[in-house]
Amino acid sequence: MSRVYAIIKYSIYDKAYTEKQAKSIKNYFNTKNETPTDIIKYEPTYQDSNIDIMPYIKDIVAGSTIVVYNLSVFGRYTHKIYETIQKILDKGLIIESIKDKYVLSKNDKLTNFILAISKRIVDMEKELSSLRTKEALYQKKLSGTKLGKPKGVIQKSKFDKDIEKIKRLLKDGVSIRKISTILGYNNHIGLNNYINKRDIKKLI
Repeated sequence: MSRVYAIIKYSIYDKAYTEKQAKSIKNYFNTKNETPTDIIKYEPTYQDSNIDIMPYIKDIVAGSTIVVYNLSVFGRYTHKIYETIQKILDKGLIIESIKDKYVLSKNDKLTNFILAISKRIVDMEKELSSLRTKEALYQKKLSGTKLGKPKGVIQKSKFDKDIEKIKRLLKDGVSIRKISTILGYNNHIGLNNYINKRDIKKLI
């Protein structure tokens, strides 16, 4: 007997969406007069856009079905949703989306067609995002807005945490190449540029 799991994406920011999912999934199983094998409560951390649902379903065996309210439960962005669906199907699972009226499975012609369109949409979004960025920069340039970081602004550097050690070693006459080795950096070129740009030798 195949196993059927329900996934509900909980959100403290949109309780109505959470309730809508729960109600829809309950009606789905009542209509079929079935009980889900398990209801997986999935609560992503929104600060992390790379949150992955796969750890929540790692123990579900191939051939099982995952029922969701809609495909949006798999991510915040189109490309993430697409990638997650691919992973789930590669695991040998079936996805049934109630609102979208989709039943997706690997090697299914309709599924492949839907995924092909989704992939094109993802690619188009990336292309349009890049184009919008270029257009915005061009308009700023036309308006006379200076691009790039303001003159005189010093960016943070990985060497900042060791600046006192660097000063001390330079004062003791240790070469930049040797300092790089002592502090565990891969090469001395970046350190040399850092010292020159910050005029650190003038500070010791």
